[in-house]
Amino acid sequence: MIIVGYGRVGQLVADMLARHKLEFLAIDAAPALVARERSRGKMIFYGDATRIDLLRRCGIQRARALVVTLDNAEAVESVVRAARSERPDLTIVARARDAAHASKLYDLKVTDAVPETIEASLQLSEAALIDIGIPMGPVIASIHEKRDEFRRMLQAPERERHAFRTPRPLPGE
Repeated sequence: MIIVGYGRVGQLVADMLARHKLEFLAIDAAPALVARERSRGKMIFYGDATRIDLLRRCGIQRARALVVTLDNAEAVESVVRAARSERPDLTIVARARDAAHASKLYDLKVTDAVPETIEASLQLSEAALIDIGIPMGPVIASIHEKRDEFRRMLQAPERERHAFRTPRPLPGE
């Protein structure tokens, strides 16, 4: 597994992979962060993950998956393009800013795009429903159903996306 971006999100992904005893390496463009994490024994490399030569040196040819956690939408897209050009079969999971960005990532052939705004909304809904006493099983099932609805909408071809109804952001959101 390769994680691109080792900030807060990338570190949490790494923690979850480690909990499942999965090996990974990370790539980040912040030299101080890379030096600090390497001194802690982490398998992390400094560089620009949009460069296919770096992805090759990091083992993209044999990687099980690539997780892109960068918070810059254009950088995420560039990494996805580079990785997809090298490995059409690679599982690519990418962080998306919002639903529109997730749709664009699906157009670039990511396996899964995780929109921050949607996931935060689903988690807040789950917590609120459970906290007011709704049984956990039905709540979790409904959250998974809603996530699947969003995924189908975001993966739909552009001409079909308008058929799905999603809340529109209020001014200032």
